[in-house]
Amino acid sequence: MKKGDIFGGVILLIVIAMIGLFMYFAKSAPELSYGPVDLSGSVLQAIPDSTTEVTIGGTLVKSGFVTIHQAMGTAPGEIVGTSGLIAAGAFSDVVIHLTKPMEYAGPYIALLHVDNGDGVFVVNDDMPVTSNGASVRADFNSSPEAK
Repeated sequence: MKKGDIFGGVILLIVIAMIGLFMYFAKSAPELSYGPVDLSGSVLQAIPDSTTEVTIGGTLVKSGFVTIHQAMGTAPGEIVGTSGLIAAGAFSDVVIHLTKPMEYAGPYIALLHVDNGDGVFVVNDDMPVTSNGASVRADFNSSPEAK
């Protein structure tokens, strides 16, 4: 064996050992906290009153919020309105004032979110609600006044 072969082998072993130590002591990746929360029994309905208001009602298993989205196909798109905190239980005649009028005669989606405990809606903290594996949502068309 040549002196260079031994030196190269030692360097290779050191690199492998450093990679092993890095893998052993590295922090594990954090679990994603964003994901739907299953609250079976929650239901939601929505009726547009005008181009700037939607009335919602339903039943919440846990306190939360309702967001109104422009639809992107069958998926929720941009949020155009958010309710205040709604207490758990049955509710009706809650009016959501939209931040952007319903300008086109297309579909909109009301989507239920569970409150994380702070009483303030934050889209990345207050998770969407599912019931038996399906999103708790109400799909509706814009008000007749929209063009």
